[in-house]
Amino acid sequence: MFRTALLLIFFSFFFHGCSTPPKEKRSAMIKIGVDAEWHLNDFGALEPYANGFVEELLLEISKQTGIEFERVPANWSALMQDMKQGRYQAVISSLAPYNFNLAQYDFSQNFLDCGSVLIVPEGSPISHLSQLNEQQVGVLSGDPSILILQNHEGIIVRQYISIPSLLESVSNGDVDGALLAKLPATSYVRDLFTGKLKISGEPLDHAGLHLIVLKDSQPKLLREFNQSITVLKKKKKLEALLKKWQLSS
Repeated sequence: MFRTALLLIFFSFFFHGCSTPPKEKRSAMIKIGVDAEWHLNDFGALEPYANGFVEELLLEISKQTGIEFERVPANWSALMQDMKQGRYQAVISSLAPYNFNLAQYDFSQNFLDCGSVLIVPEGSPISHLSQLNEQQVGVLSGDPSILILQNHEGIIVRQYISIPSLLESVSNGDVDGALLAKLPATSYVRDLFTGKLKISGEPLDHAGLHLIVLKDSQPKLLREFNQSITVLKKKKKLEALLKKWQLSS
């Protein structure tokens, strides 16, 4: 009887162990430093929309990759240094991928384009700066887009101190077009200048928000992040998110 009882106990534990479901695979956790005030960008009133967009985008990427993202509030002046010190494994920023930055960091593709765009009157056939030779183009004083116009010697540059005055000049025909960062351009053209002005063509430079990691430190994360962005673009989900958060026309 004693041996029989031992055998019953043994088989009870054996089969109980076999029937216990395996533990669920835990998702990877990645901490991302984010300057929620976007000091490198002039988002203005669109700042909370940009934050909402980034939050929802990370959730979409989590669904695809199984990676969980934790956003860590960061001071813009210490954003990259804190990553080097291990406070987080990645950052989201518009830091430009110049050669001296590429020597230290790896960049994802843009998921939010912030470059300068050409604004022309609604109905204008102009789609590129090359069509504005010997014509006038307005920019904000001190705006980096002035550097773009320097590559087009025939264009006459006029500078303005505010976005409304710049776009009013295009609307009134005082200048033939204007260059402005994509997000404020989208906001103004969609609202105050709807039916009067339009954004013509794609951004004229590669400025934008992207994921940045230390050089050669997170190849798997960067690969999966880029793949997810590509999938979201193909399925038109990225554009839908941009429109939802009023970051696209």
